[in-house]
Amino acid sequence: MPSSPSSYPLRDIPVPYRYSPFNSRVSGLSLEVHHPSNSSLIKPTQKNDLTATDINIPLETHPIEEPLHKGLISKIAPTPTSVINLNEKRLRENESANDEERSEVIKRIKLADNLNNSPNSISPIQPDYPQETSTAQTSNTNTNTSTVTTVLDEALPLSPIASSGLSTPDEKDLNEITDVRNTNSKLITHDSAASIITSDNGIVFNNHFLQHMNPVDLQKMAYNIICNLNRSQLTDLNILIRDNLKRDFLSSLPIEIAIKILTKLSFVDIAHALLVCTEWNKIIHNTPFLWRHLLLSERFISKDNFKQYQLQLRKEYPLIDNIEEIYKFDFLNRCHILKNWYNPDFLPQKVTLRGHMTSVVTCLQFEDDYIITGADDKMIRVYDAKNKKFIKELKGHDGGVWALKYDRDGIVVSGSTDRSVRIWDIERGCCTHVFKGHTSTVRCLDIVEHKGTKYIVTGSRDNTLHVWKLDQSVYNRHHMKEEEEEGKWPMVFDTPDRNPFFVGVLKGHLASVRTVSGHGNIVISGSYDNTLMVWDIAKMKLLHMFAGHTDRIYSTIYDYKRNRCISASMDATIKVWDMEDLSRNGPYQVVTCAGQTCTRHGRSWKTLTGHSALVGLLRLSDKYLVSAAADGSLKGWDSNDYSRQFAYHHENLSAITTFCVNDNILVSGSEGQFNVYNLRSGELIHAGLLGDADQIWSVSFKNNILVAAVEKNTQSFIEILDFSIYEQIPTLRL
Repeated sequence: MPSSPSSYPLRDIPVPYRYSPFNSRVSGLSLEVHHPSNSSLIKPTQKNDLTATDINIPLETHPIEEPLHKGLISKIAPTPTSVINLNEKRLRENESANDEERSEVIKRIKLADNLNNSPNSISPIQPDYPQETSTAQTSNTNTNTSTVTTVLDEALPLSPIASSGLSTPDEKDLNEITDVRNTNSKLITHDSAASIITSDNGIVFNNHFLQHMNPVDLQKMAYNIICNLNRSQLTDLNILIRDNLKRDFLSSLPIEIAIKILTKLSFVDIAHALLVCTEWNKIIHNTPFLWRHLLLSERFISKDNFKQYQLQLRKEYPLIDNIEEIYKFDFLNRCHILKNWYNPDFLPQKVTLRGHMTSVVTCLQFEDDYIITGADDKMIRVYDAKNKKFIKELKGHDGGVWALKYDRDGIVVSGSTDRSVRIWDIERGCCTHVFKGHTSTVRCLDIVEHKGTKYIVTGSRDNTLHVWKLDQSVYNRHHMKEEEEEGKWPMVFDTPDRNPFFVGVLKGHLASVRTVSGHGNIVISGSYDNTLMVWDIAKMKLLHMFAGHTDRIYSTIYDYKRNRCISASMDATIKVWDMEDLSRNGPYQVVTCAGQTCTRHGRSWKTLTGHSALVGLLRLSDKYLVSAAADGSLKGWDSNDYSRQFAYHHENLSAITTFCVNDNILVSGSEGQFNVYNLRSGELIHAGLLGDADQIWSVSFKNNILVAAVEKNTQSFIEILDFSIYEQIPTLRL
């Protein structure tokens, strides 16, 4: 009675052509096994007869004595009594109870033991087929094939998750068989038992027999055997094959190649790889280069700022000789912090500090651990972001502070409505230099470095730009004695003529200079005369004039990596100008401006639209160009091709007064609204972190610290939010 198909899933499947008997070199085969006890051939029982149409087993010729060889050849010839009929085997599957099957298997094992240990035992012999190659050639081919197979299999170590395959209840049956073997008078060793294969009809093969089979025929035999396994046996076999075919390729490769492969994975994949095995875990944990790569690929640090990042690490961990050992720890810490940023239920620790005497904060800088703010109360206030406390107030300006730029090591430059430019040393707590020369409010400024010299470029409402050298002696505070310091600061220069740090004036604009940005010797200025001008401060020369906007320009960015200029205007557009290939901007003319010859471009390379009001703010990260407008909208563009990536709107549609962005997070503020966005998923994460603020004037964030200058009940406050600490009750420190 045939078994249920569900119990033997592969029994009735169609036979693939390459496994069919018609594709075999032998159409039929009689198989008998010689038993040493009686020189006769052991034949299968009538119930389990098999036919050669199901399996073709070519047998290799073994060197034996000539008379015996001839006798065996004559006996091994196909006869009706010696044919193994596999088709009949399939139709008459043995359905006896488990105990009877175990008893039958034990008998076969005993028979195999007797056969294996007999000194007269003879391996089965392959008949001589005239159409095939010689025995020697076949043996040589099989040897080569076996060698190649062994080399391929052993080239890589076994997978660390490989299993024995015995995961089903059948393992219990095998253990019981082993117990019976051990109690037998003639014990079977582990090695000999493992080398024996017993078929259902009592035919016994050993490893020697299988190793000398032709690979194609061995494959056919294996296929036919597998087709007759039940579901439980197939499950065991599947686990055994699946796990043992896996290979630990990573540990076998040179470490350089292994690391190269790992750098192609995301951090999620790296986290999974850490759990594979001890060897993989060791490779990943002990490779600083990989963690450095993750810091860059996950966009925690930009390539341009990596040297500055290393200096910051040395300052934070002065006792660590090899700073690369900190990469892993810092990366994992940043991942934890980013997870807090992305968690809408996470409430960061909030510390509120008193701000300026006036409610409006006009400028804010958050660099190193300093939070520096300026306002119309003529003061510059400095806070410690790490300890979340007020440090000092810098006094000296006679008008409101409208421009700030932090350099490094506690040096900051300010511009004021009193028309002066001042250099401050936060550590000394005083002003070191006062530069006078502008005839109106200093509205904007930037610091650039060219050939080892730092320059301060200031833009004013007097329509001009001034260029000053930044005195390097301000950084030598630790090498000066107290008596040398006393009375030296500040150094006041009332006129440019007597100022050794004055470089020159850049003239060309016809209205107030509203924005300035630069890198190296190139400076971009935007004006209320609707034009942008490109300057070379090393030569103090005007290079290009871009005149495509139809209204005032409020923001500019010099993208020095791509050699492009980006501007935002009151005409509700953002324009991109290509400075690498000027012809991409369209036709241009050579004109004379303020006594200098330059090129004038009336069109831009790209114009980005979508805002409906003044675009007053621009920010550029490695991945995004982000613009904010007075219509309450924020738009993100790809920093390479300027395709639209995202767009957000504040609910009250009030003008965006401030925002800060990196490749992972966008923070924006307006009247009565403060939002935090996840740029990886595009979702709004937080909207009520500063719900008690009436107005958000300025915002900046770095790693776990977010800083916001806000107005509450007509008073100024500085809010410090720490995303590494969960705290439900805010802290007020006045």
